[in-house]
Amino acid sequence: MNSCMSASCMAAVSQTPASIFPQLIQVLLASQCMLSQSNNYPADRTEEILSSNREFDFIIAGGGTAGSVLAHRLTEVEDWNVLLIEAGDDPVANNDVPGLMFSLVGGSQDYGYKVEPQEGICQSSNDKQCRWSKGKVLGGSSVLNAMVHLFGNERDYNKWSELGNEGWSYEEVLPYFRKSLNCPWEHVSKFGSRHCATGGPMNVRSYNYTQSSVQDVVLDAVRELGLDVLEPLIGDRYVGFGRTMGTLDEGRRMSAARAFLSPIKHRKNLHVMKSARVDTILLKNTRATGIRVTLKDNRSVDVKASREVILSAGSIASPQILMLSGIGPKDHLTEMGIRTVVDLPVGENLQDHVSWIGTQIAFVNESASPPSPNFMQDIAYEYLINRSGDLATLAINPLGFVNVNHPQSPKYPDIQFHVVHISRYRTFEVDALTTRFFDLNDEVATEMRKTVVESNVLVPVAVLLNPESRGAIKLRSADPADQVRIYSNYFREREDLETLLKSVDVVKSLVNTETMRKHGMRLVMLDIPGCKHTDLDSAEYWECNVRNLATTLFHAVGTARMGPANDPRSVVDARLRVHGIERLRVIDASIMPNVVSANTNTPTMMIAEKGADLVKEDWRKKGRIEL
Repeated sequence: MNSCMSASCMAAVSQTPASIFPQLIQVLLASQCMLSQSNNYPADRTEEILSSNREFDFIIAGGGTAGSVLAHRLTEVEDWNVLLIEAGDDPVANNDVPGLMFSLVGGSQDYGYKVEPQEGICQSSNDKQCRWSKGKVLGGSSVLNAMVHLFGNERDYNKWSELGNEGWSYEEVLPYFRKSLNCPWEHVSKFGSRHCATGGPMNVRSYNYTQSSVQDVVLDAVRELGLDVLEPLIGDRYVGFGRTMGTLDEGRRMSAARAFLSPIKHRKNLHVMKSARVDTILLKNTRATGIRVTLKDNRSVDVKASREVILSAGSIASPQILMLSGIGPKDHLTEMGIRTVVDLPVGENLQDHVSWIGTQIAFVNESASPPSPNFMQDIAYEYLINRSGDLATLAINPLGFVNVNHPQSPKYPDIQFHVVHISRYRTFEVDALTTRFFDLNDEVATEMRKTVVESNVLVPVAVLLNPESRGAIKLRSADPADQVRIYSNYFREREDLETLLKSVDVVKSLVNTETMRKHGMRLVMLDIPGCKHTDLDSAEYWECNVRNLATTLFHAVGTARMGPANDPRSVVDARLRVHGIERLRVIDASIMPNVVSANTNTPTMMIAEKGADLVKEDWRKKGRIEL
C-alpha cells in the first residue's frame, strides 16, 4: 500500500478511462493513497542534523503519543528549535484501518516485550509469559491501540493532587484534556463543552459499530439491572455503560502522529530523527546537556540541547534511559556496573490494567451464514470505496464501568468492561483476538473458537481499574540494545484477584435479565486445558480461569512517579522535572502516581499538553520566550 505516491493519487482522480474496470482500479488506487504515506509525516532529517552539528533548544526522546503532542506545542514558539527522536519509522497504511487493530500487535512496529515469568498469571499465554505490546513507530502505541477515548474520573486526579502534586486535580487538568480535542459539534451542542471541545488537533468520534442491535440489547439489559446508561460516556457520572468514543474519524485511525505531527510537518523549527534509539542522557555533573543516540546503521552520535532534554519514551523505555544514564536505584545500578548520579526509585511503582477474556455470552443468529470465499476482498472494497463496513470501526461497544466491591452505593468504578462482539462463523476474529492480540496458546484459541462456529458471541472483557499490586522495570544489562526485565507482579496483592473475580457476578446478572434471556443469550464457561482439574462454575474454576486467561491491556504507567522531593517514592516533581537533575523532565504516562480508571492514551495526551505549558511557563519566567 505504501507504494502509491501523491502523483498516482492525482492521476487516479483526474483520468477519465473509457472502461469501467480501469476506472475502478484508479478509484481504488486513489482511495488507497489516502491512507498513511511517508509524505504525510515530518521528514527524517537525520543526515542534515548530523552534517550541521546543530545544537537544539529542546530534545524530545520518544515520538509516541506524548512526544507528538510536545513537538506540536513546543514548536509553536518559533524561536525554539526542537528535535524529536523516534526509534521507529512512519506508520504504514494498515495502521490507519481501525478494523485491523487486533492484527497490528506483534508486528514489525511493535516492541513485543515479554514479561518475566510469574507463577499464577498468564498461564495460557505462549511460554506462560505475558506479552506487552508497545508501538515502535512515529505516534507510538496510538498507532496500535484500540483508539478508546476516555478521561478517567475525578478521584483519579484529585488523588494525584492530594499526594502533593500541585496543579494536577481534576478541575485543573480538564482544560488540558479539552485542549487536544476536536469533538463533533453536535456532541458539544447536546452535552456541553465541559468534557469536549472543538478546534483541537485530535478528532474523536463515535465508533459507529454497524451491528447496533447488539449494543441496544446490552444497554437494555443494563437498564433492567438498574445501572445507568451514560450519555455521554465521558462526563461527571462514572458508573454505568455507554457507547464508545474513539480517536478515529471518517473510518480512519487518528493516531497522535497523524493528529499532532502531520499538520506541522513543514515547520522549520521541527527536526525529526527516525529509526534512532536514545541510549543515554548526556550529563555535565547533574545537568542534562543532550543525548546519545544509536542510528539504524549502528553509528553512535551525541546531540546537544541548550535548554532541556525531555524523556517521552513511555513507561518502559523512559526508566531504561534514566537508569542507563545513572539515574535510578543505587543498588540496582551498582549491580549493572553503572555509576550512580542520583539515587531515585526509577522503574518502581509499575502499574497496569489486568484484562480478562475468560467469559463468553453466546446467542444464536439463525440467519447468519458463513462468510463467502470473497469476504475479505468484499470488506476491503467497501472500506476503500466508502470508508465504511467492518474495517471502518471495531466491535468493542458498549463500554461499562461498575463497582463490584460497593455495588449498593457506587460513585467510582473498580471494574471496566470492553464488550467485544464476534459474529457467528468468524473464527478468524477469535484468532486475531486470542493468538494475535493477547498471545494465548493454540489450545485455548481452539476452545474459544468452538463457540463461534455455533453462535454469535459477546466477550465482556473485564479490566481491573485500580490495582494494589506494584511491579518494576529492571535493566537486563548496561547495554541499551538489551530489552529490560519487566516484573508485572499481577495479583501479588490477593485483593486484586478477588476484585477481578467479582466481575463474574456482573456478567451472570446481565445474562439472567429478561432482556438477554429473550434473545437466547447464555453464559459459556470455557473448558480451559489448564483447568480440567476443577468443576465448572466453582470458585476454584473461576480463579483458575483468571490465572490462565488474564493478561495485560497494555496500560503500563507509573515508573517515574510524580511527587514532591520529600516523597521517597517519587522521581519527578509536579512540574515533571527529575529530582536532583537540572534541565531534565519526564513527560509521559510513566509519571502517573496511580493508574487512572480508563484507557491511558487520552490521559497521556493530557499529561503532554500540561507538560508543554509547564515548559513554556518556566522559560517565560526566565524571560526567554514570548507567547
